[in-house]
Amino acid sequence: MSDLKKKLSLLKVERRIKSLKGIKDVHFLTDKPKEIDWYAGELNPIDSPIPCLYEFSVSHTAQELSRPIQSLVGNSSQFILVLWEFSPVYVLFQMESLDEFLPSYSTEFSTRDLTLFFQDQEKVLDLHLAEDKVEVRVLENKAKNR
Repeated sequence: MSDLKKKLSLLKVERRIKSLKGIKDVHFLTDKPKEIDWYAGELNPIDSPIPCLYEFSVSHTAQELSRPIQSLVGNSSQFILVLWEFSPVYVLFQMESLDEFLPSYSTEFSTRDLTLFFQDQEKVLDLHLAEDKVEVRVLENKAKNR
């Protein structure tokens, strides 16, 4: 990927992330951060190999989705969001409010597709908007060699 494409992708993502609510301490990377090196699967949510854990009707609002998602997130607040414009941009941030974040994310990005990596554990949460439902997937690295 050319440096120009990476910079253009980064600028587009930075502009859109500034509109999100419920997050702070935001940092941007164009190279895969070491915290998610454990994940060798496909990062593009369209080709996600992670089995579906929960399904919700698309009629659920982002606010209603935040409750069950909060139970999956637990006390974690440090995340890495992977965004695809021209090339992947990794957004490292601290979650202040999932209730504020989810509605602003679905407004800014016009989607409920979301891939959140936990910074403090080898775990990923993936939301995917299917035809009539929102699919929630969670994958934890059980084979840690640490």
